[in-house]
Amino acid sequence: MCRFANKRRVVLYVSILLISFTSCSPKLELDERVTAYQEAHNKGNVKKELSFFAEDVKFELVGQRKMEGKALLRNFVESDATLNSHLIFTDVKVHNNKVTCKVTEKNDYYKLAGIDALNYEYREFTFEKGLITEMRSQLTEESAKALQDFGASFAEWAMENRRDKLVELRREGVVSKDNVGEWLDLLRAWRERMEQKEQEESEKEEQ
Repeated sequence: MCRFANKRRVVLYVSILLISFTSCSPKLELDERVTAYQEAHNKGNVKKELSFFAEDVKFELVGQRKMEGKALLRNFVESDATLNSHLIFTDVKVHNNKVTCKVTEKNDYYKLAGIDALNYEYREFTFEKGLITEMRSQLTEESAKALQDFGASFAEWAMENRRDKLVELRREGVVSKDNVGEWLDLLRAWRERMEQKEQEESEKEEQ
Protein backbone atom coordinates (compact mmCIF):
# COMPACT_ATOMS: atom_id res chain seq x y z
CA MET A 1 0.00 0.00 0.00
CA CYS A 2 2.81 2.34 0.98
CA ARG A 3 4.76 1.47 -2.17
CA PHE A 4 1.69 2.20 -4.32
CA ALA A 5 1.17 5.57 -2.62
CA ASN A 6 4.82 6.47 -3.22
CA LYS A 7 4.45 5.65 -6.91
CA ARG A 8 1.39 7.88 -7.12
CA ARG A 9 3.31 10.74 -5.49
CA VAL A 10 6.21 10.31 -7.94
CA VAL A 11 3.85 10.34 -10.95
CA LEU A 12 2.08 13.43 -9.57
CA TYR A 13 5.42 15.18 -8.97
CA VAL A 14 6.65 14.45 -12.50
CA SER A 15 3.34 15.66 -13.96
CA ILE A 16 3.64 18.94 -12.06
CA LEU A 17 7.19 19.39 -13.33
CA LEU A 18 6.09 18.80 -16.92
CA ILE A 19 3.22 21.26 -16.61
CA SER A 20 5.52 23.87 -15.07
CA PHE A 21 8.15 23.37 -17.76
CA THR A 22 5.58 23.67 -20.53
CA SER A 23 4.01 26.79 -19.09
CA CYS A 24 7.43 28.42 -18.64
CA SER A 25 8.83 27.46 -22.05
CA PRO A 26 9.55 30.46 -24.27
CA LYS A 27 6.57 31.35 -26.44
CA LEU A 28 6.67 34.79 -27.99
CA GLU A 29 3.53 36.91 -27.98
CA LEU A 30 2.61 38.49 -31.31
CA ASP A 31 4.02 41.91 -30.44
CA GLU A 32 7.22 40.21 -29.30
CA ARG A 33 7.42 38.39 -32.63
CA VAL A 34 7.12 41.71 -34.45
CA THR A 35 9.91 43.14 -32.29
CA ALA A 36 12.09 40.09 -32.99
CA TYR A 37 11.38 40.48 -36.73
CA GLN A 38 12.37 44.15 -36.51
CA GLU A 39 15.64 43.28 -34.75
CA ALA A 40 16.51 40.64 -37.37
CA HIS A 41 15.79 43.14 -40.15
CA ASN A 42 17.94 45.86 -38.59
CA LYS A 43 20.84 43.42 -38.13
CA GLY A 44 20.61 42.35 -41.79
CA ASN A 45 19.99 38.75 -40.69
CA VAL A 46 18.19 37.53 -43.82
CA LYS A 47 17.71 33.94 -42.68
CA LYS A 48 16.27 34.97 -39.32
CA GLU A 49 14.00 37.61 -40.85
CA LEU A 50 12.55 35.20 -43.40
CA SER A 51 11.85 32.65 -40.66
CA PHE A 52 8.99 34.85 -39.41
CA PHE A 53 7.03 34.50 -42.68
CA ALA A 54 4.78 31.75 -44.03
CA GLU A 55 5.73 30.28 -47.40
CA ASP A 56 2.67 31.83 -49.09
CA VAL A 57 2.96 35.22 -47.36
CA LYS A 58 1.22 38.13 -49.08
CA PHE A 59 2.86 41.57 -49.08
CA GLU A 60 1.26 44.84 -50.13
CA LEU A 61 2.48 48.41 -50.22
CA VAL A 62 -0.91 50.06 -50.64
CA GLY A 63 -1.25 51.84 -53.96
CA GLN A 64 2.17 50.74 -55.20
CA ARG A 65 2.82 47.01 -55.38
CA LYS A 66 1.66 43.57 -54.31
CA MET A 67 3.50 40.27 -54.23
CA GLU A 68 3.03 36.78 -52.85
CA GLY A 69 5.40 34.07 -51.66
CA LYS A 70 8.49 33.96 -49.49
CA ALA A 71 10.72 33.28 -52.51
CA LEU A 72 9.84 36.66 -54.03
CA LEU A 73 9.97 38.40 -50.67
CA ARG A 74 13.53 37.13 -50.25
CA ASN A 75 14.72 39.51 -53.00
CA PHE A 76 13.53 42.52 -51.03
CA VAL A 77 14.85 41.22 -47.71
CA GLU A 78 18.29 40.59 -49.23
CA SER A 79 18.42 44.00 -50.94
CA ASP A 80 17.29 45.69 -47.69
CA ALA A 81 20.19 44.01 -45.89
CA THR A 82 22.60 45.26 -48.57
CA LEU A 83 21.16 48.79 -48.24
CA ASN A 84 21.53 48.79 -44.44
CA SER A 85 17.78 49.23 -44.01
CA HIS A 86 16.69 50.27 -40.52
CA LEU A 87 13.11 50.08 -39.22
CA ILE A 88 11.63 51.84 -36.20
CA PHE A 89 8.22 50.59 -34.98
CA THR A 90 6.04 52.74 -32.73
CA ASP A 91 2.47 52.64 -31.42
CA VAL A 92 2.41 48.84 -31.60
CA LYS A 93 -1.06 47.37 -31.04
CA VAL A 94 -2.34 43.79 -30.96
CA HIS A 95 -5.89 42.75 -31.85
CA ASN A 96 -6.68 39.05 -32.17
CA ASN A 97 -4.24 37.69 -34.78
CA LYS A 98 -3.15 41.10 -36.09
CA VAL A 99 -0.44 43.55 -35.05
CA THR A 100 -0.39 47.14 -36.29
CA CYS A 101 2.24 49.83 -35.85
CA LYS A 102 3.62 53.02 -37.32
CA VAL A 103 6.93 52.68 -39.15
CA THR A 104 9.93 54.84 -39.97
CA GLU A 105 12.34 53.39 -42.52
CA LYS A 106 15.85 54.53 -43.45
CA ASN A 107 18.36 53.04 -45.88
CA ASP A 108 21.29 53.97 -48.12
CA TYR A 109 19.08 54.22 -51.22
CA TYR A 110 16.72 56.76 -49.69
CA LYS A 111 19.69 58.71 -48.31
CA LEU A 112 21.16 59.09 -51.82
CA ALA A 113 17.70 60.05 -53.07
CA GLY A 114 17.69 62.93 -50.60
CA ILE A 115 15.03 61.31 -48.42
CA ASP A 116 16.05 61.17 -44.78
CA ALA A 117 13.37 58.61 -43.93
CA LEU A 118 10.09 57.19 -45.17
CA ASN A 119 7.20 57.22 -42.74
CA TYR A 120 4.27 54.81 -42.89
CA GLU A 121 0.77 55.51 -41.64
CA TYR A 122 0.67 51.86 -40.61
CA ARG A 123 2.04 48.39 -41.14
CA GLU A 124 -0.33 45.53 -40.41
CA PHE A 125 0.89 42.00 -39.74
CA THR A 126 -1.53 39.06 -39.88
CA PHE A 127 -0.42 35.89 -38.10
CA GLU A 128 -1.44 32.26 -38.40
CA LYS A 129 0.21 29.57 -36.30
CA GLY A 130 2.90 32.02 -35.24
CA LEU A 131 3.93 33.01 -38.78
CA ILE A 132 3.23 36.19 -40.74
CA THR A 133 0.81 35.35 -43.55
CA GLU A 134 0.14 38.91 -44.67
CA MET A 135 1.89 42.25 -44.33
CA ARG A 136 0.26 45.50 -45.51
CA SER A 137 1.85 48.94 -45.33
CA GLN A 138 0.79 52.43 -46.36
CA LEU A 139 3.08 55.45 -46.68
CA THR A 140 2.11 58.80 -45.25
CA GLU A 141 0.99 61.32 -47.86
CA GLU A 142 4.18 63.33 -47.35
CA SER A 143 6.48 60.33 -47.80
CA ALA A 144 4.55 59.08 -50.82
CA LYS A 145 4.97 62.51 -52.47
CA ALA A 146 8.69 62.63 -51.65
CA LEU A 147 9.16 59.20 -53.23
CA GLN A 148 7.09 60.17 -56.26
CA ASP A 149 9.01 63.43 -56.80
CA PHE A 150 12.34 61.65 -56.54
CA GLY A 151 11.19 58.88 -58.90
CA ALA A 152 10.11 61.38 -61.56
CA SER A 153 13.37 63.33 -61.39
CA PHE A 154 15.52 60.19 -61.39
CA ALA A 155 13.62 58.54 -64.27
CA GLU A 156 13.83 61.69 -66.41
CA TRP A 157 17.60 61.98 -65.89
CA ALA A 158 18.24 58.24 -66.36
CA MET A 159 16.22 58.05 -69.60
CA GLU A 160 18.30 60.91 -71.01
CA ASN A 161 21.70 59.82 -69.71
CA ARG A 162 21.61 56.09 -68.85
CA ARG A 163 18.71 54.82 -70.90
CA ASP A 164 20.12 51.38 -71.75
CA LYS A 165 21.06 50.61 -68.16
CA LEU A 166 17.71 51.81 -66.81
CA VAL A 167 15.80 49.69 -69.35
CA GLU A 168 17.96 46.69 -68.48
CA LEU A 169 17.35 47.03 -64.75
CA ARG A 170 13.65 47.63 -65.18
CA ARG A 171 13.43 44.50 -67.32
CA GLU A 172 14.68 42.45 -64.37
CA GLY A 173 11.51 43.47 -62.55
CA VAL A 174 12.66 43.61 -58.93
CA VAL A 175 15.54 45.04 -56.96
CA SER A 176 17.72 42.20 -55.71
CA LYS A 177 21.07 41.69 -54.02
CA ASP A 178 22.50 40.97 -57.49
CA ASN A 179 21.49 44.29 -59.06
CA VAL A 180 21.18 46.68 -56.12
CA GLY A 181 24.76 47.84 -56.66
CA GLU A 182 23.91 48.89 -60.22
CA TRP A 183 20.86 50.82 -58.99
CA LEU A 184 23.07 52.61 -56.46
CA ASP A 185 25.62 53.49 -59.17
CA LEU A 186 22.85 55.07 -61.22
CA LEU A 187 21.54 56.89 -58.19
CA ARG A 188 24.97 58.29 -57.30
CA ALA A 189 25.39 59.61 -60.84
CA TRP A 190 21.94 61.24 -60.65
CA ARG A 191 22.78 62.72 -57.26
CA GLU A 192 26.03 64.22 -58.53
CA ARG A 193 24.21 65.85 -61.44
CA MET A 194 21.51 67.29 -59.18
CA GLU A 195 24.16 68.77 -56.89
CA GLN A 196 25.94 70.28 -59.90
CA LYS A 197 22.68 71.88 -61.06
CA GLU A 198 22.05 73.30 -57.60
CA GLN A 199 25.56 74.73 -57.54
CA GLU A 200 25.15 76.26 -61.01
CA GLU A 201 21.82 77.86 -60.07
CA SER A 202 23.29 79.19 -56.84
CA GLU A 203 26.21 80.78 -58.73
CA LYS A 204 23.81 82.40 -61.23
CA GLU A 205 21.78 83.95 -58.41
CA GLU A 206 24.93 85.42 -56.88
CA GLN A 207 25.93 87.12 -60.13
